[in-house]
Amino acid sequence: MKEEIILSQEQIKSISSLIEENNREVPLFYEGDVCEIIYVPVDGAELRVFHHKPKNPLTQRPILFVSGFGTSPWSWRHFNTVMYEKGEYYFLETREKSSSKFLTKRRKTKMSIDQNAKDLAQVIKYLGLDKSDFLLFGTSYCGAIILVGLANKYFTAPIIAIHDPLESWKVQRRMLLFFFYIPPFVLSFLKMPFARLILLGLKNKAAKKRYLDFVRNATVWKWIRSGWHNFSFKIDKYLPLINEEVLVLHGTKDRYHNDEVFENIARNLPKGRYFYMDSPNEFRELIVGIFALELAKKSQKEDISDSFKVFEYKLKEVIQNS
Repeated sequence: MKEEIILSQEQIKSISSLIEENNREVPLFYEGDVCEIIYVPVDGAELRVFHHKPKNPLTQRPILFVSGFGTSPWSWRHFNTVMYEKGEYYFLETREKSSSKFLTKRRKTKMSIDQNAKDLAQVIKYLGLDKSDFLLFGTSYCGAIILVGLANKYFTAPIIAIHDPLESWKVQRRMLLFFFYIPPFVLSFLKMPFARLILLGLKNKAAKKRYLDFVRNATVWKWIRSGWHNFSFKIDKYLPLINEEVLVLHGTKDRYHNDEVFENIARNLPKGRYFYMDSPNEFRELIVGIFALELAKKSQKEDISDSFKVFEYKLKEVIQNS
């Protein structure tokens, strides 16, 4: 067993200060005129993108941010809490999100991680980011989409960061078979009672609220097709094929996010770097925003500042503690 990484009191104090500094009242990014809404055409679909561009940004590059599987804008509102009027960003919703529009019949709709990576390449080009300096940042499922796209050479980016990337598909095939024979409208009716039953043992209120929102916004048929197209997915085979430096951020700890998994992903990337910033669960998205803002402030030739390097763990040191 690997020895658990425990933050020092100085690191904990630094994270608390960052949270206090950035946790402010701002408008919701998906309401009003905070963002321009763009629909980007991709293979057989259109994907929604929120674009926020401050008049006087503190950052030197825009961020293309891609949130995890099925998440709603509400669940990532605290990303904008950090970025509002400070940094330009594009918030992309991938094809399993409720906002995606499909031009093909359901049975012909492609929902694989590889297809999502191809979509991401088209979005980067459509937004003109392929010819500019930008930060590409993805979380969970969409962190895996970024890694697959890099491995398959669909796109690249000057700076790349991922947060708690998906290691493998967690829904078993027999469960997918069970869902396959239930009409989607029935599953849509049952999804919330089922979710509340599953989450009965989860004591953290912030995490429970996030997961319930996750299920509430689910488009059932998109989720089922995603499951069928990804049930054998494992990230391991893609990692050695990636030439770019990738910053892997982990935090917050909970029963669904094992820190050893994300260390191993960073270790198996040829140019992986591992950062650990633990915080209370309700500030999970805020920490991601804080890390993204820091990366976007730097020029392409500058490394991350010393105040954030204290959260980086050299992977050879992690191995020695194994």
